[in-house]
Amino acid sequence: MNAKQFHWLEIAEFVALGAAVISLFGAIAVDNFLFPLIFVTLALILNSLNRLRSQYLNRKGLASTKKQLQHLFQQIEELITTIPQPTPTPPPTTARDTDSRAIARLKDNLISIEQSLNGVVQYLNSQGLPERIEQLEKYYGRLTQEMRDLITQLEIPPKETQPTPNRSDFGDLAQSNTDSVVEPVETVVEPVETDGESPEPPPQPAASLDFLQSSTKLPIVAPTREVSPAPIIPEWHCLYTLTEHSDAVASLSLSSDGKWLASGSWDQTLRIWDLNEGTLKSQVTAHSQGLLAVVFIGDDGNRYHIATGSFDQTIKLWLFDQEAFTLDLDTTLTQHTGSVHSLALSAQPLLLVSGSYDQTVKQWELPRGQMHCSSYDPLGAIYALAVYAPQSLIVSAGGDGRVTLWQLENGEQIGFLAGNVSSVESLAISKDGQTLAAGCVDGSIKIWQLDPSRFGAGRPLQPVRVLNAHTGQVKALLFSEQEQILFSGGADGYLKIWHPSRREAIAALTMGDPYQPRHTAILSLAFDEQRQLLVAGSADGMMKIWQQISD
Repeated sequence: MNAKQFHWLEIAEFVALGAAVISLFGAIAVDNFLFPLIFVTLALILNSLNRLRSQYLNRKGLASTKKQLQHLFQQIEELITTIPQPTPTPPPTTARDTDSRAIARLKDNLISIEQSLNGVVQYLNSQGLPERIEQLEKYYGRLTQEMRDLITQLEIPPKETQPTPNRSDFGDLAQSNTDSVVEPVETVVEPVETDGESPEPPPQPAASLDFLQSSTKLPIVAPTREVSPAPIIPEWHCLYTLTEHSDAVASLSLSSDGKWLASGSWDQTLRIWDLNEGTLKSQVTAHSQGLLAVVFIGDDGNRYHIATGSFDQTIKLWLFDQEAFTLDLDTTLTQHTGSVHSLALSAQPLLLVSGSYDQTVKQWELPRGQMHCSSYDPLGAIYALAVYAPQSLIVSAGGDGRVTLWQLENGEQIGFLAGNVSSVESLAISKDGQTLAAGCVDGSIKIWQLDPSRFGAGRPLQPVRVLNAHTGQVKALLFSEQEQILFSGGADGYLKIWHPSRREAIAALTMGDPYQPRHTAILSLAFDEQRQLLVAGSADGMMKIWQQISD
């Protein structure tokens, strides 16, 4: 940084400080400290003026960015009103029908950009964070470019003879949707091939603006070229209701063999349950404050290793004896300086990953718990973690809304995912490592398709889907192995189940009477794939275990 980049007030402050230091040496010699005192006082006054100036510039930058985004928002609304409503045409597919579908897709793009801008403006109104000005300005520039591209497309006159889209055209469209924040409205359908003729897609009815605004609950996987089979709508039977916890059940974890369920609660206790019987087998007051995270690490014969994280800023490693039903403290890890909100496990290599309010992601060697490395996120606290060891990937997110990617083992930041400005409360990676879901405080679930070749290279990945899933925070997420079913638990008290081929949740469960107007928030989830057992923990200390009824 050269001298031209400093304001004259800053230069004056540096000069005053320098003069104070020089005069101090002279004052010591002559035993007269009047001049050092004068220069120190002057430096303090200049420091106060520089701080006021910095605050003014930050507020001015935020106001300017918000004004630019609001202006672009108005342009989008004006552009939407100028788009002609397409008239649906009966089959067979014609050039006019193709133009109608193109206009419908453009409208969908505009609605998505409008929603994104609306979220940014609301965020700026509620969170005055100067350090995000540069990021939001880049976001504004990208949206402006997309607006120009859309306007250019709308100004292109329709051609009378337009080729019928073939299979490769739909592949390009799917790829472009993966690279953009815009979510497609229609699920791509496999064209029917005939001998000697190019395959043609079935005609799609033109979508009205009202329909586009209401159809935001989309499938949770990338567009497919094949017809997804209709899912079997599951039925769930409640096996057990557990009420031993006296406060919120913040975290749940299942042992690898499916025998045991561990629950961590704000009542400061760690409890171990027999999942087959729904009975409490062991409990211990684990921390001096409430528990926020619990995870099974592994077993060595009759003993299971469990890790817990708490408001008290510590991580504790426990040994559970399945014969004596005892819980013994093995190790306490104290390197965090903030609440430990999330824990995740990497099996190969064997590492425990922790995310904390102190803005760090730490990796611990097991079984003894030596700290392997620590990564600092300058943008804010860490609320949620997810780990996918085959790709050496750690994903973290928190109060600033940015989803950050870290390297497993060395802790280096390798990139981040774009397209979200809401605080993130939960994360989940699918079992194949291809899909990431983030649960946000605004009730939405953002879905990204993970492409390791694009991590940290050029334009960051944008969401391929946005589900308006809950009213209020999305507190818990997890994927099942079969069909990539997604489970979500929300502050609205609903546990929802999402299938890749459906735009809406295929099932919804509650902890209490489903006909009551209000339900207690669901904070934690666990799922046993083999027996199809679904466990949920709520804010009032209740736990429920459901089993899917098979045909």
